[in-house]
Amino acid sequence: MPFSWDLITNTPWETVILMICVFFAGIVRGCIGFGFSALLVASTSLFINPLLVVPLLVLLEIVASIHMLFSIWKDTLWHTLLYMTVGAMIGMPIGVYILSVAPQDILKLLVSLIVLVMTLLLISGVTYKGNLNRYVLTGTGSVSGLFGGIAAAGGLVVATFLASAEFPVRKIRATMVVFIFIMEIIFLFSSLIADVYNPRIFQTFIVACIPMFLGIILGVKLFYRLDEKKLRKLILVLLSVLSIIGLLRAL
Repeated sequence: MPFSWDLITNTPWETVILMICVFFAGIVRGCIGFGFSALLVASTSLFINPLLVVPLLVLLEIVASIHMLFSIWKDTLWHTLLYMTVGAMIGMPIGVYILSVAPQDILKLLVSLIVLVMTLLLISGVTYKGNLNRYVLTGTGSVSGLFGGIAAAGGLVVATFLASAEFPVRKIRATMVVFIFIMEIIFLFSSLIADVYNPRIFQTFIVACIPMFLGIILGVKLFYRLDEKKLRKLILVLLSVLSIIGLLRAL
């Protein structure tokens, strides 16, 4: 039996589209530090069950984060990261449980709705004016973990919060990379307990690593050459469109 038949896609064309999506999402990940999972889950959930897509994205995010960790270590907001991680440990198992038991149609609706809401918040430019105390940070981490478990969209929650708190771009990017890495490790352990993974997901992960790494390498180079604000707006508009399409299909 050909190796490709064991992937999470149903046809060769779906495989090609998936790998193209992984490549472009890798560019985004390398350039701004987040948006990889949100872009992929918003685009691929149109033709692949999110129960298969989300666990795949977690594996890809872990590898992508390891690839980027050493270059952003010194810019990470460690105090902020600590409390958000505590929150993620609370919210993530709940999200993974919902992912494992929700019907496919309901899951697609939830995925698109979560991504759309978080994207619109980022586009709107909302700002947080309160104190960044441990309760706020832990709460942010909990919501991020919950959304990350359901739809692999936890990064958008943290990106929205950090951007609204007006941290420097390089610190947001660094903290996002480390936090997403930690979240995906939590997801991995939670999902193994919930029996979410299967051989098709692992085999698709091996194949998808190639376009992802190529995209990340290109994205890192673009980070130092392109206008980061304009690129982020373009990505957010794309996320909005994909989310709306997903909502309409689910409804």
